[in-house]
Amino acid sequence: MVDKGHARDTWTAKRRAGLVLAVLRDELSVAEAALQHGLTLSQVQDWCERFLRGAEDALKESSDADFEPHDEVIALLHRRIRMLIESI
Repeated sequence: MVDKGHARDTWTAKRRAGLVLAVLRDELSVAEAALQHGLTLSQVQDWCERFLRGAEDALKESSDADFEPHDEVIALLHRRIRMLIESI
């Protein structure tokens, strides 16, 4: 669930992550998230993309950068974001 008790300009990393997770969980569409929180579609889309890139970086093996068993999961998440964006 996204914390709605903040002013529009207090988007901490934790709060942005909460909004992105709500979108990824289908609790909100990208358009609904933007509208409800006074954001632009491009802001929410950018946060989703950055979130996924950060997740990918966090899952990389430090000892073997070429071995990335999570590629399928990342690809799935990228497809999901594209579907959400296209549904607007």
